[in-house]
Amino acid sequence: MNDKPFITINKQIELLEERGLLFQDKELAKKNLLSYGYYEIINGYKDCFLDKSSESVDKFKSGITFEHIFQLFTLDRNLRSEVISAIEVFEANLRQAVAYTVAEQISENQEKYLDRRNYVTGKKQYNRSLHKKAYPIDALLAILTGITHANSEPYRHYREEHNNIPPWIIVKKLNFGNLIWWYRLLKAPQKRSVTSRMTGLDKALLQQLNEFESGYSSLLSLYLDFRNTSAHGGRIYNHFSKRHALPYNPIIHDLLKISPADYRVGKGQSHLGTLINTLQFSQDLTAYNELRNGSKFYIERYLKLYPGEKEFIYSQAELSDDLFH
Repeated sequence: MNDKPFITINKQIELLEERGLLFQDKELAKKNLLSYGYYEIINGYKDCFLDKSSESVDKFKSGITFEHIFQLFTLDRNLRSEVISAIEVFEANLRQAVAYTVAEQISENQEKYLDRRNYVTGKKQYNRSLHKKAYPIDALLAILTGITHANSEPYRHYREEHNNIPPWIIVKKLNFGNLIWWYRLLKAPQKRSVTSRMTGLDKALLQQLNEFESGYSSLLSLYLDFRNTSAHGGRIYNHFSKRHALPYNPIIHDLLKISPADYRVGKGQSHLGTLINTLQFSQDLTAYNELRNGSKFYIERYLKLYPGEKEFIYSQAELSDDLFH
């Protein structure tokens, strides 16, 4: 039996009114529901507007309007765009750092830089694309080798005209997840060189800060999680991922001014504020500045409409006035 049947826009409006939701402009509300969907707007953002003391299912607090919920939806949609843009900048930086390091310290020749001996293997695990357990290096090299046979440009041109696809070309076709694996599977000297290029920290200093290096690798998982969550329309303003949370790191969390006690209650793990703050570790601060300034703009615009929600928004996203000012 289907317990979630299709209902028309008019019925959706009636259902919301029965649950206590008010409408300032029903016709505009209908257009927004048609454009973005009941599930995306209402189910995605209703929780903080529900009357928890009511015995009725999904009863809204007194005075809550559809327009209020839609503004929170709009804020989050804008934050998603800012996150995607910032991560794209960070990814471009990492792409170049990996390609440059591989070409400089391993080789620009594909036969050499695709040699398994130039990398660490990683821990054997089930690989969905290979349909079997495999070492991460074998899965990565299979992907890189596949790119060398691609018929799209510029790969075909380099293969036919130069008989070689250099790392700064092959890296263009890697997705963010596979790019992260290439970074992680580099041997220590090459991996440290990439980290140095990304952060601006001297390699000799990084060699003494092993905890920072391991924490930086974990940060990439958090960035990938935010990128994927944003790309698939997930909530960002209150995003928290236990699976991709940044493990406690004495160096990184000290830089973030987060104590072990703060960490234990959820701070400095995987909220939007952690994403923004850790982007400060980049030598190129474009991603950090764009995400901080963009988030500040859209959150302040929302708070002009609903100033009483500042504490709620800041706590959900783990933000502070210090970050924005």
